[in-house]
Amino acid sequence: MAVEDKLEAIGVTKVFGDFTALDGVSLAIRPGEIHGLIGHNGAGKSTLLRVLAGAVRPERGHLQIGGRKVAFDGPPDAIKVGISTVYQELSLLPNLTVTENTFLGAEQTTAGALRRRAMARETRELLERFQLDIDPLGKLGDLSIALRQLVEIAVAVHRKVRFLLLDEPTASLEIAQVQRLLDWLPNLARREQVGVLLIGHKLNEMLAVSDRVTALIDGRVALSKVVNAVTRADLIAASTGKKTSQEKLRGVGPVQASVSAKPPKSALVIRTLQTAYLPRVDLTATAGRVLGVYGLVGSGRSRFLRSLIGLEPLVAGSISVFDRPYRPKDPRYAAERGVILVTEDRKRDGFIPQLDARLNVALPVLKDFVKLEWLRRGVMRRDASRALQNVAVRGNIDGPMVRLSGGNQQKVLFARAIRQQPKLLLLDEPTKGVDIGAKGEIHRIIRRLAEGNDEVAIVVVSSEEEEILAVADDVVVFRAGTCDGTIYDPAILAGQDGSLRSLAWHREELDKPH
Repeated sequence: MAVEDKLEAIGVTKVFGDFTALDGVSLAIRPGEIHGLIGHNGAGKSTLLRVLAGAVRPERGHLQIGGRKVAFDGPPDAIKVGISTVYQELSLLPNLTVTENTFLGAEQTTAGALRRRAMARETRELLERFQLDIDPLGKLGDLSIALRQLVEIAVAVHRKVRFLLLDEPTASLEIAQVQRLLDWLPNLARREQVGVLLIGHKLNEMLAVSDRVTALIDGRVALSKVVNAVTRADLIAASTGKKTSQEKLRGVGPVQASVSAKPPKSALVIRTLQTAYLPRVDLTATAGRVLGVYGLVGSGRSRFLRSLIGLEPLVAGSISVFDRPYRPKDPRYAAERGVILVTEDRKRDGFIPQLDARLNVALPVLKDFVKLEWLRRGVMRRDASRALQNVAVRGNIDGPMVRLSGGNQQKVLFARAIRQQPKLLLLDEPTKGVDIGAKGEIHRIIRRLAEGNDEVAIVVVSSEEEEILAVADDVVVFRAGTCDGTIYDPAILAGQDGSLRSLAWHREELDKPH
């Protein structure tokens, strides 16, 4: 493929009803390069991806490859010219084997008979290129979401790709797999002269692998430069429309608790907790502070939160919440005692997608709006509106929740949790799949809830080291289902590059001021 044989969007405009999703966007994906694309939810990233993939046709502007105008009637036309797309919502068929998915629509045959062994052998070689220890004859649906994501990327590459479009490919991957993918992508781009469009929210990943980067805001290009000519501050300012100080690059830095004559309250005390999956957990969370819980995928950090709301039965150990014994039976029991979880997977078990934002906020507290067995809908809607305003939800709150951006969906879940007046607020990956601007807003909401409030403690689970260091006052580390209760100071951890990941793997000794 010639160097000038690039894929370009030229002045692309796309309108949905009264909403302009893209407004004169131009972008080039060059062979052998990775082009990063960032922007807040609703900035137009996904729409541009769909235009390039042939799923959407623009009202104005056009696409061209190698200087020649092209027009697609659908994704198959884009695939024919070598454009492969991997969306956040996985598209391979879980009821088929890995091999069957790899050759779907391009099966190898001899005299009308499928060459099953040859296809399985080629699939195994493909998986080995990605260092994936997966049975090519196993059902795709039996794999974890993270492994299915990697298989989807491998299959896209197998289709003799010229341009690879990736929509947040690391969102569901564990740390080792993220690093493997980030190491592999530049090699793919340069060795195979593939042009890669990488959409993401994690600036560290974007800056580490991209050759060029473009930031969209409100459907327009705010910045487009080679990576060496931009900083993180430039990218955040371009994608949010706001200038950002170095301190704000960490979301909201760890804020010391205000000086008080009162001794700190122990909001959550856990001793020798054991479940079927957690051998032993000891920890303490203090009221008015944010406890960051860090661990790699499989460390037990999310199972720990599930155990606190009764979804993972306790085998042994004791829990107290604000000095009262607590043994959760189920989520309702937990909620009645002020223990509220904001789930990691909002689309699966976070909200009811066809209900509007106000109803989703009000559902757990409907009894507050019932009088003489009648639901006072007007009172309920006004109350929910205030809750949504308090966390700055934007978008159409009268329409189905599923139509809101990821960041606004997450803020609705925060509004609902806050409306339940939690004593112990459990946040599992609170900014997963949200854009840079929404991430900063969510961090500020967490800090605002905790600071100076000795009636609530917040526990934040995250696999992002930067997020833990940005939002937590205290940090504990999970490894292999265990936590020894040692509390680390984020201010010290922040000065030791890779320190949390090191702790999660090896339990290396760091300065422990507490």
